[in-house]
Amino acid sequence: MVNGAVIMPRFGDPASDDRAAGVLADLHPGREVVPVDIHAIAAGGGGIHCSTQQQPAP
Repeated sequence: MVNGAVIMPRFGDPASDDRAAGVLADLHPGREVVPVDIHAIAAGGGGIHCSTQQQPAP
């Protein structure tokens, strides 16, 4: 979850991805559900959490 949104992995199965987005929208009213394609991240051995981690200040 981020400010005003929920980031979810999108796996490329439109019916399942839409269903998951609907469940998340129901669970988090008032937040935008933002699907993010997971293929490039997964190809590198990571998951959605790898792209959403905090970054230290320089």
